[in-house]
Amino acid sequence: MRHAALIASFCAGALFLVASHSEAAEHGMDEKALSQVPKNLQALVDRGLSAGMVTLVARNGEIASIDAVGWRIMGKESLETTDVFWAASITKSFVAVAIMMMVDEGHLQLDDLVEKHIPEFKGQKVKTGKRSSETAKHPLTVRNLLNHLDGLPKNPIRNRATKSIKERVLKSAKDTLMWEPGTKWMYGGEGLYVAAYLVEKYSGMPYAGFLKTRMLDPLGMKNTYFTIKDVPEDRAVRKHSKTKKGKWEAEKMRDFNWSTGGSYFAVDGGFFSTIEDLFPWCQMLLNGGEYGGVRYLSEKSVRELTRKQTGNVEPAGHGPGNFHALAFQEVVEPQGVTAALTKGSFGKGGSGGSLTWADPSTKTIYIMLQNTKSGDKNKNLTHSTFLDTATKAIPSE
Repeated sequence: MRHAALIASFCAGALFLVASHSEAAEHGMDEKALSQVPKNLQALVDRGLSAGMVTLVARNGEIASIDAVGWRIMGKESLETTDVFWAASITKSFVAVAIMMMVDEGHLQLDDLVEKHIPEFKGQKVKTGKRSSETAKHPLTVRNLLNHLDGLPKNPIRNRATKSIKERVLKSAKDTLMWEPGTKWMYGGEGLYVAAYLVEKYSGMPYAGFLKTRMLDPLGMKNTYFTIKDVPEDRAVRKHSKTKKGKWEAEKMRDFNWSTGGSYFAVDGGFFSTIEDLFPWCQMLLNGGEYGGVRYLSEKSVRELTRKQTGNVEPAGHGPGNFHALAFQEVVEPQGVTAALTKGSFGKGGSGGSLTWADPSTKTIYIMLQNTKSGDKNKNLTHSTFLDTATKAIPSE
């Protein structure tokens, strides 16, 4: 059955690739340049810098190329374009979109104090010394929950004992803030749980149910999963890590429940998805909130989501020239890994070396998925190789 499935998948993938490359000429991308993407990335796999990658490039709303190089299980099963990866922190961006839906519907505003919507946060303390604290002068705002300037401490041991997002958030309301909200950046996810609870409160649905009803199903993201248990085993990409001797080892993926205990969906890193599912998600945002005739967000909300939201705070992003928006990043000064992108490009990456970038200036989307435990170590090289190669397929004006 596995052999038959592989043949069927290969045939479908071949047809998809033929269609994609034939469309490339229609939207102006150079097919010869695009064909270098898998070649250059395969060279990195051959050098042992990644276990494998699936990539997608789209322009003007059409997929131009989709490729897979490397292994689902090292030395045993090759990657396919339909395989399911851990989406990791790409999951965070869904929280921000959900909040902006609440903004569009008039339930809240970004500069509302959190205590206006969750009274338990009223009078929250902020740390002033090793053993001293005082009431925060600048209480948490909804915006702070999404730009990583919230100051909420992480407490994974305690959070594993909570049974719901609401219970977790009400405990966070009693915590002492590490700094005045808005004054310091620390990448994390506690504010995102508070945001997810606001979505639950105003939508009347569990957060995961909201995502499925309002985003995943309408966008046709049928291969995006909340738990690894639902992922077909023969399509689940293993997490690869290197031994001290430099050999790759593959281990089965597990749910991202290090701070949830598995009682509820990890809003900051729980998704598993395919590259084809992430395409309509990215395209909807690049379109200004619309996809397939359905409007998900106002154009104003998309601009808020994807513009720098950290003021003068530095560092406030991953990599030079990049700054956090609302659970996304904006390329403010293209350089280094993002040198090939244009100013105003936005996206989100994830542990393991995955990335999504949308470039409004060229109307181009770049997605890479990989599940490498050492992805943070080598991701700059895999990312820059992919982006540098793919952008060469866009003709100069």
